[in-house]
Amino acid sequence: MDELIRDWTALPTEILSFILSRLFLGDFKRFRCICKTWKLVPSLPVPCPTQCPSPQSQWLMLYRGLKKLEMSFFHPLLEDTYRMDIPELSGALLRCSKDGWLLLSRGKHSVFFFNPFTKAKIDLPDLPHHYNFNAISFSCAPTSSECMIFGIYAFFDHVNFSVISRGEEEWTFCRFKGERDFHQAHTNPVFYNELVYCLGQDSTLGVFNPKDFSWKALPNPEKSRHFLYESYLMECDGKLLAVFVGKKGRGVSVYTLDDSKMAWERVRDLGSKMLFVSHPVSFSATKVVEGMQNKIYFPRFLGKDGVFFSLATHRYESFGSRLSRKDFDGMEEPLHCCWIEPRTETYCEEELNWLSTME
Repeated sequence: MDELIRDWTALPTEILSFILSRLFLGDFKRFRCICKTWKLVPSLPVPCPTQCPSPQSQWLMLYRGLKKLEMSFFHPLLEDTYRMDIPELSGALLRCSKDGWLLLSRGKHSVFFFNPFTKAKIDLPDLPHHYNFNAISFSCAPTSSECMIFGIYAFFDHVNFSVISRGEEEWTFCRFKGERDFHQAHTNPVFYNELVYCLGQDSTLGVFNPKDFSWKALPNPEKSRHFLYESYLMECDGKLLAVFVGKKGRGVSVYTLDDSKMAWERVRDLGSKMLFVSHPVSFSATKVVEGMQNKIYFPRFLGKDGVFFSLATHRYESFGSRLSRKDFDGMEEPLHCCWIEPRTETYCEEELNWLSTME
């Protein structure tokens, strides 16, 4: 009988390394603390986002410069980043992300969609003017016949738009002179209830109606009385949600829009929701792993550790360390980055042709 009893510390290194590669950060660190043998088990490379134990979770895609072809993908629960060479994105700038697709620009006029996990690409008609949007967004996956792209450039009471829908050969350009000044926050517009909502730097809202190409800077919600260092807008459970951040990252607050009163109402607890914020795109998601909920995930790092803001503790924390701070002190934000959810669907040639409406 004793011959059948095996020392669990003597498991083959290959098996231990495989087990280690399937663990998230908290369990990864506990694994290392079991014994001296397990502490020395070599780590396997971070898996491709599409092969992650929770592939439906969000990853932060980032790269250091336009000429570097290596992209990094970071998951808040993993120890390291996954790296991928994507020469197709040489010289391109990240503009927005949705449904696994990136919207990018290259040069002064070129705009295109790209799925980094399948390498599928959809070219768009060139812009008739230089790319000068404050922000840009799209309604749904570009393979859908319902896809619309909306770009805005706002300067005081002058607001310019460029819009294009699936199947159209040209962008439609509009210029408005409004009754109120509107300064677009550095966050993506949001398609919501058949309208496009834009968040101002002072927490005000502007609304574009794609049906009649009308624009209005709304009198409500009222301007914020506090200085807003960063602002993010997204949809969550059928409602508009905004995250406001004060100077140096202090005073993080979450608000939902009460449509009946057109006023921001404070949200103290997100329940099972997670918020992922970045300048090109922000969105909400339901937790995929226990412990990820009720947190706002920022595109910021302290060393190699990703940072989130906990609404439970009102502090910046990390799964990779004992970080607990009230502000952004010592943290860095990559210049080119956005959150993305891996998608690996295959597409036919017609779906990848923007001019095809697939009717």
